[in-house]
Parts: sequence; C-alpha cells; structure tokens
Amino acid sequence: MARDMEPLTDRERKAQLYLQHPDESPEIIGVLPYLIHPPGRLSSTASWISFRDRTLLPMIAHRPDDPNLPSFLKQVEAVLVWRAAIPAADRFWKAD
Repeated sequence: MARDMEPLTDRERKAQLYLQHPDESPEIIGVLPYLIHPPGRLSSTASWISFRDRTLLPMIAHRPDDPNLPSFLKQVEAVLVWRAAIPAADRFWKAD
C-alpha cells in the first residue's frame, strides 16, 4: 500500500492541524503605538479567552478609534471558533 493511502498517524494529523490553526495576529494597519502579544498556537484556549477579556476588550474601550484592535478581536474570535470545532482527541495545544 502506498504511503499516501495509509491513514495519518496521530502526530501527523496534529501537525496538519497545527498548520491550519488561524494566525495569531491580523494584518496591521500602519504602526502600532503599543506592544501587544497574542497567545501562540500552543497556548491554551483559556489563555486566548483571557487575552480577549483582560487585554483586548479593555484596550478597545480605552482606544475606541484604533483601527487595529477590532482586527485583533476578530482574529481571537476566529481562533476560538476554529478550536471549538476540533475534536478533543485532535487538540495539540495546552489543556486549560
């Protein structure tokens, strides 16, 4: 049987999912006047939720005219939606 016909190993499947994970940051408009560090692909989902709730939402309230912060929020939401669709057995990121 050819290799491309064999089922993927657990490790190969998770590696493919890692590559499909949405990017951590959106495209930036201009220069950011602040430092912002979203969680990484291996970070727990709780870290992503905390980043949204404790970093982005307060920043958006403080800087309502910033064009980049809503994009960061959309990116976090895309990550959370994508992760929710992945079966528990296929999750490669840190557990909550």
